[in-house]
Parts: sequence; structure tokens; C-alpha cells
Amino acid sequence: MKVAHIHTNGEWGGGEYQVFHLLSGLTLSRVSPVLFTTPGGVLFERTKAAGLPVEELPLKGAISRLVSRGKDGSWDLLHLHDSKAASMGSAAGRRLGIPVVLSRRIMSPIRQNPLSRRKYSPRRLSGVIAISESVRGVFLECGFPEDRTFVVQSGLDIAALDAVGADYSLREKSDRPHLVGGIGKLSPKKNWQLMVRTAAHLADQTADIQWILVGDGPERENLERLVEDLGIQDRFLFTGFVPDAVGLLKAMDTLFFPSLMEGASVTVRQAMAVGVPVVAVDAPGTSESLAGHGWLVGGNDVEGAADSLLQSLLDSNRRHAVGLAAKEYARATYDMSRTVDGTIRVYEQILSMDR
Repeated sequence: MKVAHIHTNGEWGGGEYQVFHLLSGLTLSRVSPVLFTTPGGVLFERTKAAGLPVEELPLKGAISRLVSRGKDGSWDLLHLHDSKAASMGSAAGRRLGIPVVLSRRIMSPIRQNPLSRRKYSPRRLSGVIAISESVRGVFLECGFPEDRTFVVQSGLDIAALDAVGADYSLREKSDRPHLVGGIGKLSPKKNWQLMVRTAAHLADQTADIQWILVGDGPERENLERLVEDLGIQDRFLFTGFVPDAVGLLKAMDTLFFPSLMEGASVTVRQAMAVGVPVVAVDAPGTSESLAGHGWLVGGNDVEGAADSLLQSLLDSNRRHAVGLAAKEYARATYDMSRTVDGTIRVYEQILSMDR
């Protein structure tokens, strides 16, 4: 089975992590994959460095390039991984006469404008792979056929996680015994202001917590200003983007994850798999990932977040029990081999429908 994967985002995040490790797993299976992605992007460079099959796909003329590359029957199926890929890939699939599958990783409903309705039409997409039941539910509400909407959970490379040592460099620079951190893009929907306000709230109660926020994005300047306004510069550190933050994650006492809209969250699942307790906002994809193995709070509940954090830090018995249960659950449920196997089953089902 030959499958071309299309991805257009040049940055690195949970979606890119999924594409990279899925491609790695598929190359060891009965599937022959190739990735077309943004030249010079992080995913392109990492995939190339790993010796995996990858080709450059500049946005200009992308559809024509895909059609030209696939016109000799090179592929049995196209697998699309983001919104721009959905536009160009569905058009290329129609011209090549092969099935097209889209991975859907976000909770946002399909916009009801003509372009979006056309892009996500069942006439153009043979199937949709949702990364969680929560994402599948949103897509079904938008009218996509139930029998062509599948769930394949976002997976983790457990062996790669285990191979990374904890990075205690930031702990060693602080004289505070507890380290609480957040990891992700600094964008409005990630709701990092809740983390900053919780840090300020707890600053009046305890001086024992060092806070770090790992990532970059359009909200960074606003967040830095809020930290300054609240007078907590001495206990709140912005690290900027870190290419692989697993080492920092392993050094944390608790992961704080305040995102308001999340399909599943690779970061939350990674924390679970390495036994780091999670305090998160009760968003559908996040709560589904935690499956009861963590603390959930409201999106604006500073006091609730503060109380949950103190429980995770100070109640050692509960902390150990929650961390151990989360670790066992994540390793049994989110191993990347399950993602690879589930994806192959979807390919086979789509191809059998298309005959």
C-alpha cells in the first residue's frame, strides 16, 4: 500500500509530532509512505535528518506538483494533515482518482462558508480520522457521514520518551523546591493568563513554587506584561521555544495545562506517560485524554486551579497514586504502535469502500 502524506505547517507542535512518528511507524509496516511538506520547515528538516521519505512541497503550484508526481499510479491514497493540505490534497485526489483521508486534530467546527463546505465535503474526502472521540463528535455535528468518520487516538513514542533524561537546569537556578510548568504555543486559546494569575494568587500564600512557561507565540508580550503588572517576575520564567521539551517536562513537579480548546494534547499525554501529574482546564479533548487521572478546573477558576496545584504538590500519597495511574493508563492506551495499526485499518477500510 502506497500513501502520500501532505502537511503544510512549517512550525513544530503536537500535530507535527504525530505526523513524524506516524511516518516512522508506517515505514516499518506494510505501508510505503512519503511525506510532502513545507521546505525548510521543522518537520521537513527532522524527517530528512531521520532518513525518512520526504519531499519538498512549496505552496505555489502544489496541486500541479502532486498530480504530476502521482499520475503514474505512485499512490493508492492521499493522507492530509492540516487545513491547507485539505484544500490542495482533496483537489489533487480528485484529479488523480484516488481516495483522500484527512486527519482532524482540532475541536473547531467546520466553518459554514462555501470554501470550507467544499473543502470538507464527503464528495472530496473519503474519510476523516479524528484523534479523539471529542474531535469525532464535533465533526459529526457538522454533518460528515458517521460511517466514514473514524477515531485513531494520538500516540506517543514511549521508547523515545524513556530515552530522554530529565533536564534539571532550570530547577538548579531556583531556590524554590517546587517546579510547575506549562508547555505549548503562546496563543489566546491556550489561556496562559490563567497560569499567570494562578501563580500570582499562590504567591500570596507560598513562596515555594517556581513557574516556567515553555513556548513562544503571539501572546508572549501580553503575558510578560501581565507577569510584570502582577509583580511575580522573580518566580515566573519564559523559556521561549524549546525544540524538544520532554527533558524539562520530566523535571516538573506538575504540568499546568489551561487550554480552552484541545483535540487531545500530546503534551498532556506525554506528562501522563512519564508520571508527571497534570492540572488542566476541563476542555473536552483534555479531559478525555486524562480519563480521570489528573485535576480538572474551570477555564477562569484561579482559586480552583490554585487548590488543585497545592494538592498535586503537597499531598504526596495522592500525588503518587495519580501519577502512577496516569502513567499506566497512558502507556496502555497511547502507545504509537496502536496509532499506526489503527491508521492502517482505516486505510484498508477506505480502500475497500472505494472499490
